[in-house]
Amino acid sequence: MKWGCMIVQTRDVVSTDEAFLFELYVATRKHEFSILALDEQQLHALLHMQYEAQKRSYQQHFPQAKHEMIYHGELPIGRVMTEIKSGNIHLIDISLLPDFRGKGYGTKVLKQLQRNAAKQKLSVTLHVVQGNPAQKLYERCGFYITGEQAPYITMKFEPFK
Repeated sequence: MKWGCMIVQTRDVVSTDEAFLFELYVATRKHEFSILALDEQQLHALLHMQYEAQKRSYQQHFPQAKHEMIYHGELPIGRVMTEIKSGNIHLIDISLLPDFRGKGYGTKVLKQLQRNAAKQKLSVTLHVVQGNPAQKLYERCGFYITGEQAPYITMKFEPFK
């Protein structure tokens, strides 16, 4: 994917991406554990355990998922996971390194996902934790709330509406 002067590309995840994916997980989740009185080694061990649990959960619940790295030029900046199921492209996860949030990269990836959905005559669905700032991004990109099951909000984008 290339847009204007901001080059954003994706490619399938390969085994050599594992270290970056863990680094990304830590960068996006470390703050959640800041209230715990853990030293760096304990925190790293806890985050690694949580990362492995998330991986297993995604593999179990989304066995056909497409897992891609997001790049800015040659630099890995995030990941996106989707799965086509029941007439929808389900956005399982989109994560960006903190330095690349709020700068249009997530929007670029979402817009490409929406264009792909439109070509296939599919809608895009997702779940977001209530209060997550990403909800505003999704709304700006045309997603609307279809339901709530605490702590999640279900959202949908329909390109053919």
